[in-house]
Amino acid sequence: MRSRAALVTAITAGLVSSSLSAHASPKEDLAFAVEGYNHDKHSGWIIERLVTLNVADKCWPKLLDKGQRGLGLIASDARSIEHYAKAVTGDDWAGIEGQSANTREANQALVDKMVDDFKPKFHVTLTLEGDDCSATGNDLWLKYLGSALGSLAKYPPKSGTAKLTIDVKAKVKDLTIAVDKAGTSFAITAPRDVERPGWSDTIEKALLRVSSKR
Repeated sequence: MRSRAALVTAITAGLVSSSLSAHASPKEDLAFAVEGYNHDKHSGWIIERLVTLNVADKCWPKLLDKGQRGLGLIASDARSIEHYAKAVTGDDWAGIEGQSANTREANQALVDKMVDDFKPKFHVTLTLEGDDCSATGNDLWLKYLGSALGSLAKYPPKSGTAKLTIDVKAKVKDLTIAVDKAGTSFAITAPRDVERPGWSDTIEKALLRVSSKR
């Protein structure tokens, strides 16, 4: 028969294991925070399903810090993606989620599926080199992300698809953007620490060249 001490140890270990498995990932925490910041469900789904941030472990707490501007900028990026989706599909996710028709749960279910269906048409992946980051709002990596997504919403590609990658590296001297012939893939490489003049124009002009609004 198991001793009382052994039984307590086993139960405690099981509870700890269960707690760890249920703990949200940093990305899930960010999606939840953006959902709360924008006061809607679809903003969280956008971050969860359409955005990948390859940043250092030390970076996530700074992004989640409500005392810094990083969280607000990521929430604004979710809005830009929402606007881009509306330009491409005609679906107004914010309008549908908040409409007076149907129940709130029914409307959220409609938008949930729309966000999921949009995954083959869009994704953004940002990779930030380094073992730490800043998220004050003046950081180049956050500026690149916001500028690229804002330009994409302004100049949606004729292809109706945008797979965007942003690689932010310490030794890169200038921002470049490579666009495939189909106008579906956009690869930005940019400097991490030194801001180069005209970088936002470089992004906007590249998107305009393949845009339906050209």
